[in-house]
Amino acid sequence: MPTSPATTKPRIRRTQERASATRANLIAAGRTLFSQRGFDGVSLRDIEKKADVKRGLVAYHFEEKENFWKFVADQIFQEMAGEFEQRLAILHELPEDGRLSFLVRFHVGYHARNPELSRLMSQEAIQNTWRIDYLIETYIRPSVANLKVLTSATLNLTDAQFMHWYYIMVSASSTVFSFAPECRQLFGVDPCENEFVEGHAKMLIDMLFNSSK
Repeated sequence: MPTSPATTKPRIRRTQERASATRANLIAAGRTLFSQRGFDGVSLRDIEKKADVKRGLVAYHFEEKENFWKFVADQIFQEMAGEFEQRLAILHELPEDGRLSFLVRFHVGYHARNPELSRLMSQEAIQNTWRIDYLIETYIRPSVANLKVLTSATLNLTDAQFMHWYYIMVSASSTVFSFAPECRQLFGVDPCENEFVEGHAKMLIDMLFNSSK
């Protein structure tokens, strides 16, 4: 007996929903494992086990490990860009010095919620690979260029000074959240609590701008 359209459509929809859920589980597993172990320290089977899916599904959905890594990295960086775009209206309403403080607060808050980004960069930035080339050209260089324009207008930094300022800001806005287990054991404090995040952002702004904004 032929299958009716009324029966076929729900079946197709359920199949699509299962495929979407599988892809989401694989990407979530990839975020964790790539940020913890790096690209070379993770196998496709490691990812499938972490996602609790059948063998071969990474290749089925993403073809190869390199392509899968790009999907994971794209999601992490595009989420950050998406959150920032939601705040652009607020940013444009602020004076120039306030914009830079706003950006620092945003970076601190985002890294507190998403420590995988700095952990992934810690894995990739220490090697000369196609992966760091991809991240720099696709995401990091454009972002740094925009940040440089704003810091130059606000702080009057030279190119050399901006380079130091950039790495101080990036490291200070992310390290404590990437090292959250250490912070909890060393100081008995959860750095992801709102009070800590706010205090960390304020201290970083005070240090970077030598003010009490």
